[in-house]
Amino acid sequence: PASSKTMTMTGPRILVTTAVCLTLARSASAFGFPEPAVNEGSTMSGGRRSFLQSTAAITAASWTGGKSNAPWVPPASAVDVEAAVEVPMKRFVDNAKPSLFVIDVPQRFFAIRRSAKGDLPDEKTGQGRRGGTIFSAGDMAKAEVVGVERFPVRNLLEEEGYSPSGDLSTFTSIGDPTAIATLLLRRREKDKPGTQGAAVLNKDSVALSADGTTLTFSLKQQINVQKPELLLEQEGISELYRTTVAKATLASNDGQMMAVFASALDQDFAGPDGVALQKAVDSFLALDQSPKN
Repeated sequence: PASSKTMTMTGPRILVTTAVCLTLARSASAFGFPEPAVNEGSTMSGGRRSFLQSTAAITAASWTGGKSNAPWVPPASAVDVEAAVEVPMKRFVDNAKPSLFVIDVPQRFFAIRRSAKGDLPDEKTGQGRRGGTIFSAGDMAKAEVVGVERFPVRNLLEEEGYSPSGDLSTFTSIGDPTAIATLLLRRREKDKPGTQGAAVLNKDSVALSADGTTLTFSLKQQINVQKPELLLEQEGISELYRTTVAKATLASNDGQMMAVFASALDQDFAGPDGVALQKAVDSFLALDQSPKN
C-alpha cells in the first residue's frame, strides 16, 4: 500500500488518506482484479505455549479511549441510531471451490472474492500476493472496509517464534484470548505497512464464545491529519480515529483460522454505518471444511 500519511480537505467532506483509498481500490477490477462476484439479489454500487497463557507476557498498548464514553464505540453509540436508520444489507455466499464462508455486507458495498492464482493465501504459509486476504468489500467514498483473511493457525504461532503442539482446534486450547488477539493485530499490522499509525487493541472488547472457537475484539487507530485546524473548523474535531471490529474463528476445522475485520472512521461508525459493520462481523460464518466420511 501507499505510504502517504497526510490528509487533505475538500469542502466539508473529509478525503481520507491515499493509503486507505488504495486499500479499497486495489480490490476493484480496474486494478487487475477479477470482476466482483455478485450473488442473487445483490448489485454493484460503487514450544512457548505458556507465553500465550498470560497476557502479562505480551506488551499491548493501553487503551486510551480518546473522547469516547464507551470502551471502544465512538461517541453517540451506533446502537442508539439503529432504530432510526437501517442500512440495507446483502448476503455474499462464497462461490469458490471449496466454499469457505458466508457474510452479510451493506448493499452499497462492492464485493470482490479473490480467486486468481497467486492471490490466494498459501495453505502452509497463509501468504499470497496480497497477504492473507481472500475477500474485500467496501465503500470507497466513505473509506469503509470489510475484509476476510485466512491463514494456518500453526503459521500464526511460528511466525512469533512459538512451537505449536497439541490441540489447536479452539482458542481456549491455544492460549489466552487477549494474547491471541494481540498476535492477530501484529500480523495485520505487518501485512499492511502503509496504514496510518499503529492500531491499538481494546483489551476490554476481547470476548470468547462458549465453545472456544470464536474470538471477537476491536481496534482503534489514529489517522494523521495534515491541517488539524481546518478539520476543527469544518468538522468540530481536531483528531481523526478509525474503529475496527473483528471476529476470528476456528470453525472451519481444517487447521486454518479465518478472521473478518470491518472498519470506518469514527464519525461514520457512530451512526447507522457502524451498526451495519457490526452486523457484517456478527453474520460472518466460516463453513466446515473437515473431511467428509
